Amino acid sequence: MRETFFTENIPMKNILLTTFAAALLAGTAQANDKKLETLLDKAFAKEQARIFKGRDKDRDGKMDRGEFTSLYGEGGAKRWLPVFDKHAGRDKALDLKEFTAVRRDIHLGGGNGERPVALETRFKFSRQGKMFRTYDKSGDGKVTNAEWARMFEDKPNAARLAQFKSADGNKDGALDRIEFLEMLLSPPRRE
Repeated sequence: MRETFFTENIPMKNILLTTFAAALLAGTAQANDKKLETLLDKAFAKEQARIFKGRDKDRDGKMDRGEFTSLYGEGGAKRWLPVFDKHAGRDKALDLKEFTAVRRDIHLGGGNGERPVALETRFKFSRQGKMFRTYDKSGDGKVTNAEWARMFEDKPNAARLAQFKSADGNKDGALDRIEFLEMLLSPPRRE
């Protein structure tokens, strides 16, 4: 009876296999999205630390309202001072963690009740996303070894080639977005 069911119901078997394959792909896509989000968060935090350091004029590890206003200008500061006040401590200043929270609210949504920015949009407008598109000349979503070499006038040195090779985790000869971000955000190798 069991053999008859599967041999006579080939369309049902195909539906089950297709459903199973779709579920596997969806799980992989979710894992990749989570990894991409984690990498973008890491890049965002790194960028905010750089900005904070440049705007903390008195080097006290705090950003007061004046330093914040200089970052956004008078018009922008008026709009974002409520977000500043929401995150500032009793000292009415922001440390790096509070500053990053303010910038996250402003630039990634949530500061004034806005909807958070979609992951694809975050990547597209991130500094790293712009770099990725610069390298990905064909626009296929991967940076090939040839595209990588072209960025170095077709003569990348041994260190650059080794960097590409070590970043190519699946060894397909190209860097996808996640491999590219991991490479950019990894600490420099000492040789």
